[in-house]
Amino acid sequence: MKWVRGLRTAALAMPLLVLAACQSTPDSRLYTLAVVPPAGAAQPAGAAPRTLALGSLDLPMLIDRPQIVRRIDGNRVETLEFDRWAEPLADGLRSTLAGDLAARLPGATILPVAGSAGEGTAVLAVTVLRFDADATGRVVLDAQWTLSPAGGSGGRKSGPTRETVEVPAAGAGPDAQVRTMSQAVGVLADRIAAGMRR
Repeated sequence: MKWVRGLRTAALAMPLLVLAACQSTPDSRLYTLAVVPPAGAAQPAGAAPRTLALGSLDLPMLIDRPQIVRRIDGNRVETLEFDRWAEPLADGLRSTLAGDLAARLPGATILPVAGSAGEGTAVLAVTVLRFDADATGRVVLDAQWTLSPAGGSGGRKSGPTRETVEVPAAGAGPDAQVRTMSQAVGVLADRIAAGMRR
């Protein structure tokens, strides 16, 4: 009799096991930042260095993760588990900022990594303090940058200069958030390029 009861329990549990096996985890969606062309005509490099390399680029641990992060309020954030960066965010930010600066400093050579810099290359260091979107999709990029002059140029180090960029929401979804984040990096590049021309 016990074996009949066990068989009945197994038969009742079987549909639940089949249902659980049929459910699958959604695929991750992968995103990258994109270079954004300058709003107006690019200005000549002027007093900006002829060759510029990106040195250190530091991110807060809060956003230095594979998942895209969204701020819920002043004390809470959420990670979008299935919306992820296609590469480490620091690498994507570095290459995007280099591309944005190249578009804004015509005639200057922009190297994405300082290790490849030679004699006469100025080095730009960036520390990101905040780079995220709120629940509406509005992005805040808060960063400090410092420019070290080319070796032997006799120039002096400039900075740190703090820039806070806010870009209104283009939508609340992750696609819109990443596009808005790309625009914020473009605005930061505008400000860095203008600061280097002074």
